[in-house]
Amino acid sequence: MALKTLRVGAAEIRLLTSLTDGPWDRSTIENALVRRGWAAEAPDGRPAVEWGGGAAAPHFFGTDPPSAGIGPRLELGAAPGTDDGQGASFVQLPCALFWPAFGEEPPLPRGGGQDDDLEDPETDYEDDEDGDEDSGIDLDEVDDLDGEYGPAWHRAPDARRAHFHAEYTRLSGLIRAELGAPLHSTSGEMDTHEETWERAGLSLTLHRGDDLNTYSHYDVITVRVGPTAAGDGPGGPDLKDRDGSAAMTAAG
Repeated sequence: MALKTLRVGAAEIRLLTSLTDGPWDRSTIENALVRRGWAAEAPDGRPAVEWGGGAAAPHFFGTDPPSAGIGPRLELGAAPGTDDGQGASFVQLPCALFWPAFGEEPPLPRGGGQDDDLEDPETDYEDDEDGDEDSGIDLDEVDDLDGEYGPAWHRAPDARRAHFHAEYTRLSGLIRAELGAPLHSTSGEMDTHEETWERAGLSLTLHRGDDLNTYSHYDVITVRVGPTAAGDGPGGPDLKDRDGSAAMTAAG
């Protein structure tokens, strides 16, 4: 089991929460991304932001060259102001990746709960009747996409799902420090969970679930900002619609 995290701290969360101040227009959003270093300026002086790719064609940023591997990325919906329907325009930052995805990991350690012993990621797995480790995957298998990710991702190769949950809780605390308690919290199948905040018709959602960019090889934590989708309740589209509507592509 393994966890990869970006160095997302108060400054990064503050930028994302500031996008809920409005207005949700292209120049405001693009200029904010340029100021943070999440987008560059094109030769004509305008921000070079690659809208419309979603998870399938993310907008990469950072100082590492492409040869270093996959760096930090934004998954972007339609550009603000385009007529592509409610909820189609968004800015989404993947913050953490956990392997293997939910349902594919080994059983919990003997006598341990999901949140036990966060300081020690070593595990003591139950043996089956033949003396082999009993799990849904081969514990000797490695995260075979790890080599595609660059040094911007901090690796914890012995992390458990409890550490992934702890990272979600940490990010939630940073957002709460800016926006207060979330308007609502929703849990779904396969360890999916969301917390949503709203301000003046805009939503910020902290999401945990499948990483569509890697065909669910990883589970992912993302922070997503955009207009609240009309007709879908206070938090926009439900978890099933949200995960099922995005295009998927293999990482790299």
